[in-house]
Amino acid sequence: MSRLAQFQKRINQQIPLTTALGLKLLEWDGTALLLSAPLAPNSNHQGTGFGGSLYSVGVSAAWSVAELALADLQLKGTVVVQTGTIEYKSPVDGDFFSVCRLPDGEMPDHFRKSLARHGRARLELTAEIFCGVPTMQPQQEPAAVFRGRFVVSDVRSRSR
Repeated sequence: MSRLAQFQKRINQQIPLTTALGLKLLEWDGTALLLSAPLAPNSNHQGTGFGGSLYSVGVSAAWSVAELALADLQLKGTVVVQTGTIEYKSPVDGDFFSVCRLPDGEMPDHFRKSLARHGRARLELTAEIFCGVPTMQPQQEPAAVFRGRFVVSDVRSRSR
């Protein structure tokens, strides 16, 4: 089972909402995560994406990036969202996907230094939500943009 498939299984078990959303982790390249969700279980009374579902997909994408990036550093810890906001720009009228990237393509130096010094750190992440066929390089404007601050604490070395 691939690492991403193992992580998918973990989040479906530990965060049951991800199963209800139909969330599928598609690709992690070490700096960005691509995931998708179907409209059907996430629609509102107007047949478009329900705002709460879009927020949940955005926060799930960002939280997953923090978890996966931490694992890439051979670390594990507790990752929680501290603050989160979403801007809804246009209706989501079909299946959708989210792309979340590490800032500047890597864990920020201040994050690494804070982890080393204090065993905890904060990470600002943005997850964009798009309609259509999932791709790491969307050509259209996002339908929604989630911005969140995550706190990583209780960090320790990951035993192999």
